[in-house]
Amino acid sequence: MGVFAALAIVVMPSAGCTINACPAIGYIRTLTVNIEGNVAAVSDVSVCNESGCSQPEPTAASPAPLKSVVTEFSPEPQPTASHPPFYGHRYDQDTWVFNVAFGDPAKVAVKALASEGTVLAEQEHDLVWTMVGGTAQCGGPVTTPPIQLSVP
Repeated sequence: MGVFAALAIVVMPSAGCTINACPAIGYIRTLTVNIEGNVAAVSDVSVCNESGCSQPEPTAASPAPLKSVVTEFSPEPQPTASHPPFYGHRYDQDTWVFNVAFGDPAKVAVKALASEGTVLAEQEHDLVWTMVGGTAQCGGPVTTPPIQLSVP
């Protein structure tokens, strides 16, 4: 009975307090680019900001061999990994979707490219991000209106 009384003394004063814990969820921010006009000429779309330019979304690596024999160990220096600010893929004939790697970029430059790399169209866009879920305290998913890129 003494343990319950001691527990009540410790717990009761804090019973009116609420714990504000945020879920450990990473929200994906996406940016959509819609191509208008000469869609057939577009082979790729690139999105850039001051941190760099987009790259294709990573694909699964080939599995390592089940057995390998190391006869001599000589560590090789590993290259420093740099992460692009955007990973993108073609969603359909005239739409590309880019995952934003970090932050909410305020401005991007979007390029439509031909198969040989020629820039067909290029525009800068200011982005306005709007929270579409979550809370101000914990954050949540955000979205920005699609970018319309006109290709002559």
